[in-house]
Amino acid sequence: MNYRREEIAVSGGKAEIIHMQMNDQNSLTGANMKELGKILAEINKDPAKKGVIITSDHEKFFCNGLDADNLLSASRENLLNEVGGIVILFGEIVKFDKPLIAEVTGHAMGGGAVITVGCDFKYMLDGKGRIGFTEVNVGLPLPGSFIDKIKMCVSARYWSEVCLEGKTFKGAEAKSIGLVDDIAPSREELRKVTLKKLDSLSKIPITAYRSTKNMLNSMLIDKLEVYEKETIKAFEQPGVIENLLEAMTALKEKRRPNLK
Repeated sequence: MNYRREEIAVSGGKAEIIHMQMNDQNSLTGANMKELGKILAEINKDPAKKGVIITSDHEKFFCNGLDADNLLSASRENLLNEVGGIVILFGEIVKFDKPLIAEVTGHAMGGGAVITVGCDFKYMLDGKGRIGFTEVNVGLPLPGSFIDKIKMCVSARYWSEVCLEGKTFKGAEAKSIGLVDDIAPSREELRKVTLKKLDSLSKIPITAYRSTKNMLNSMLIDKLEVYEKETIKAFEQPGVIENLLEAMTALKEKRRPNLK
């Protein structure tokens, strides 16, 4: 199972904690990204469910982005679909209009940061874990949908560091720039924070929350299809896939990539 679903009680109903448990680094593949999108869509349609916390029980990784082994083993024809799957998943996250909370328990690189920033509220364990949009560092252009959501939470003076440099941040640093809302010193305290926030949000009339959230994200939602097409064109640029495969190979071989 790629995800363990835990049903919990909140004010006025039930909610779920989705525990990511994909593989040894909680990395993303086309298949497990589709699975998460389907789970969120199912919960969104369930009138009994008030919201979701996304977390990981992994000691080190919340989610370490796209899976290197999966990308290196994919055929050239399927590679673009594997890479583009994160853009589609992000759209599903943004369209989930019930309360959605990220409980970032470890490293959240690339796709892990994408999942985090797509949530309404973001809390992070203050430890060794880092968070960052590292796509550019492996040769991938950062999709416009990600950038729009980053601009909604990160202080403007840090947009270049986050998007153009792919800089990574520890919990306290991420909080200081607005990438996460708050930090906690332990997993136990982090869980208390996320449960308290979800219970508080569940007291808000759900129709009002959903309508307001959709209006808040309306400009981004309206452009999702355009962004998906633009991302495919960007990924098809000469050298992009070659740089990605070199970066993934270097990661496996524990060396510096030779990107062009």
